[in-house]
Amino acid sequence: MFDLFSDFFEGFDIYPVYHEVTKCPGCGHTLAHFQKTGRFGCAQCYETFRTPIANTVHRMHQNPVHKGKVPARCAGELRQKRHYEALKKQIAQAVAAEDYETAARLHKELKEIGGENA
Repeated sequence: MFDLFSDFFEGFDIYPVYHEVTKCPGCGHTLAHFQKTGRFGCAQCYETFRTPIANTVHRMHQNPVHKGKVPARCAGELRQKRHYEALKKQIAQAVAAEDYETAARLHKELKEIGGENA
């Protein structure tokens, strides 16, 4: 079916094609192989092709963090993890703004929820 419409899409890249030939040191596959088959050859491919794949996923989804539904048994743990990460980010922002009182309050809250290394 692709051949039927190939003239129509000529000059229009549906999927970005990376022209540099980087090979996975584990299996020897290239990014072009992944684009053609939709599969990686080994676990090391994920690290080797991290940047171009992350760029493609970002263009497709606009957000690298999952925001959809999660199983009920995981929801509480995920909510706590996100809250912990948000507190760490707020502490860093408060310290950068030299708002040490807010940073101390947030740090205390982080310790209360059981943040390790708090």
